[in-house]
Amino acid sequence: MQAVHRFFNSTATLFWLLGVAVLVVVSVFYCGESSSFNGIAEATETQVSSEYGVEVLAIPVLAGQEVHAGDTLVRLHRPELAMRINELSRELQGLSGKTILSSSEIERRVSEVKADFESHRNQLQFEVRRLSDERKYNREFSSRLQSGKTDSAANDSTDPIYLRICSLNRELHMAEESMQKQVGILQGSKGAQMTAGAMERGALQQELDVLHGQEAKLVILAKQDGLIANVNVTVGEKISPFAPMLTLTAHTPTLVSGYIHEKVYNRVAMGDSVTVTSSGERGGKVRGIVVGVGSRIVAFPVRLRKVPELVIWGREVMVRIPATNPFLLGEMVSIQGDSAPSWSKLSGMHP
Repeated sequence: MQAVHRFFNSTATLFWLLGVAVLVVVSVFYCGESSSFNGIAEATETQVSSEYGVEVLAIPVLAGQEVHAGDTLVRLHRPELAMRINELSRELQGLSGKTILSSSEIERRVSEVKADFESHRNQLQFEVRRLSDERKYNREFSSRLQSGKTDSAANDSTDPIYLRICSLNRELHMAEESMQKQVGILQGSKGAQMTAGAMERGALQQELDVLHGQEAKLVILAKQDGLIANVNVTVGEKISPFAPMLTLTAHTPTLVSGYIHEKVYNRVAMGDSVTVTSSGERGGKVRGIVVGVGSRIVAFPVRLRKVPELVIWGREVMVRIPATNPFLLGEMVSIQGDSAPSWSKLSGMHP
């Protein structure tokens, strides 16, 4: 009986150890498998639109056409923009002509003031010289008639010719001061007009530069090499602001949209490094990095289900891969984490 009892005890121990071993193997196998999930290789798409309402003038590309950086994708037209640019151009031309005309008018007025002063000064100086000659002749004639010398200071104070000469000199000095003031006022107004005109021209030119910048954006160029995925507009069509006109996609996939099962969704986190492997016959693999993890549980795409009729739920994971890769657009790929998930993640301790 003791032998039988020992036999059963050893057998039970053996089965228990075997069960633990199987559990460990299954757990390890499950961990390794569950860290791998499938996805679809996709390319980043760029939609071409305008922030203004526009009219399509020309579309020199077709859906499926290959384009290179700098190629023209679409030419647009904004009637109100063209009208405003023409208005500003005419205003600038008119303002320049007006400023030139005002400057010429001021210069003409300054010349007239100076010419009037010169004419008046010549008349006064001529009269002063005439009176001086007359006074000199009178003084010489009086000195011959009188025997002695006369008091020149007393004669000057009472001499009407001398007094007239002094009055003419004062008048000449006042006329010169008046002329200088008038010229200063005119030249000052010229400077003010030029400053005001420059400010007005600067404001108009600034607005015109902004409009020219908007006009340049009416010719939309490709920013990178790629393919025209689709064309949504026709020539002559009026497009609402921000309405997509074209869709440009890259030649090769740059993103992988994967789906991990809801039971193990917390094994993937932002910034994780993964290996992306082709599921097709072409093979090939690249390194990628997780750049997005969905915030909700969603249904797997039918293509990623082993049984299309069986709905599977999980979390969407976005993986960025290098532009140079062996995958085709839309190809199914396998995503594998670089290291086994931790037991804390397996137990659901971290979201």
